[in-house]
Amino acid sequence: MYSKREIHKIEDIKALKIRVQATATEDATFAAYGAQTVHMPFGSVYTSLQTGVVDVGENSVNVYLINKHYEPARVLSMTQHEANNAIVWISDKLWQSLSDDQKKWVLEAGREVSLQEPKKAFELEDAAAGKLKAIGIKIVTDVDKSGFRKISDPMLDKLAKDLGPHADKIKTLIKSIQ
Repeated sequence: MYSKREIHKIEDIKALKIRVQATATEDATFAAYGAQTVHMPFGSVYTSLQTGVVDVGENSVNVYLINKHYEPARVLSMTQHEANNAIVWISDKLWQSLSDDQKKWVLEAGREVSLQEPKKAFELEDAAAGKLKAIGIKIVTDVDKSGFRKISDPMLDKLAKDLGPHADKIKTLIKSIQ
């Protein structure tokens, strides 16, 4: 999360206006955290941080750097309140149109990406953080994440239960990652 102020624990975002994507999950989660959710197009986040329409933005370190959100919000707090993943999708229509050789190539490329992407993503995030530190951005790393987990874990449990056994299996895998 990025703002003009440091976020060290969940209580630090109580009543703050946080720009989130307009999804039921983010609306419910951030409201449970005690924040006020604000929806807006991504292109409006910079000026909204600048003018106080929102107090906090939330996105990856790379997005924060690339979009220069550090100019109006000079503090990046590493809350790790959510983790995104990169998934490659292919429609059934396209899949069925591929030859056996082409399907094999797609599967091999997908396996390679799944092995390389997480490491590369962390490398890119570390490089972005280094650039931000070099220009004087305050990066808060001592965030107490327990409050975020206390609220989001039961929400994740319910969501996985509602979505079925495959989702519950994925949830268990996610929680096993340290």
